[in-house]
Amino acid sequence: MKTSGRWWIRAWNLALAGALSQIGFIPVVAVVGAMLCGLWLDLRLGTRPVLTAACMITGAALGLVVMVRAAMTAASQFRMERPPKPEKPEQGSSRSSEEPSS
Repeated sequence: MKTSGRWWIRAWNLALAGALSQIGFIPVVAVVGAMLCGLWLDLRLGTRPVLTAACMITGAALGLVVMVRAAMTAASQFRMERPPKPEKPEQGSSRSSEEPSS
């Protein structure tokens, strides 16, 4: 297999694909972190379900916004590779111009 001089484009794109494959965890981490923060605040202030629910809704919204922004930023960093030029067949070795022998 012939290696191209732009191997770094493929390596860069693979690294970005790895980052994008893990980007779905951002909202999960945001919601769980907001829930724990809301539970802690509810324990301190004595308002059991109110702050937990408010923090979880806020965490879900912020997690989705951050996930979309991170995905758009990473997607804009992908590099396009030019496809290889097709090789032209040699004129003397073409069998299609010869008549088949019987």
